[in-house]
Amino acid sequence: MIQFTIYGIPVPKGRPKFFRKGSFVGTYTDKKTRQAEYDFKSQAVKYRPPKPFTEAIQMMVFIYVKIPKSFSIKKRSQAESGMIRPTKRPDLDNYLKLVLDSMNGIFFNDDAQIVDIKCFKYYCVKPRITIYLGEIHAGNTQ
Repeated sequence: MIQFTIYGIPVPKGRPKFFRKGSFVGTYTDKKTRQAEYDFKSQAVKYRPPKPFTEAIQMMVFIYVKIPKSFSIKKRSQAESGMIRPTKRPDLDNYLKLVLDSMNGIFFNDDAQIVDIKCFKYYCVKPRITIYLGEIHAGNTQ
């Protein structure tokens, strides 16, 4: 099992952008998403396994987002304790998509190998992403 934390404000995966050159239509990733993936990879690479996982993978991802400045002291306290959870955009799956795309080829060959995933979004004072990742070997149905 590998466990690590990426510090910094979590960034959701942006939608692909399109361009046209004559009759050709292409796509590209916006600058903010590319930078976020680079930042994630640069912190995560030191935790990678010797070889990318090849078996089925189970994963838990905790996304900790910044508490809004508009929260009252009471609401801020509730957010810090987990009583209030973030229900506004960005969506949880967009954060997760950036995490998985950033880990592709480093921790596993393809994110299709992930067969069990749990993802949570919380408020906190110190924004970060914490990941637990491990292979599920034959006979291990934990």
